[in-house]
Amino acid sequence: MRFAWGYGGQMLFIVPDLKLTVVMTSESSGARDNGHIAALHALLDDGIVPAAERGGAT
Repeated sequence: MRFAWGYGGQMLFIVPDLKLTVVMTSESSGARDNGHIAALHALLDDGIVPAAERGGAT
């Protein structure tokens, strides 16, 4: 996996094995100390990647 993190919580994830690219945007003025970034990573790890591995099925 490749990962880029930009200003204000903008993120880009590239998962070549799944032919998957995920872009996440965030409110640049939003708080970052309340688990926001961890929640975005969890969304990818626990939701998006498993769905891609299943072929998008729920």
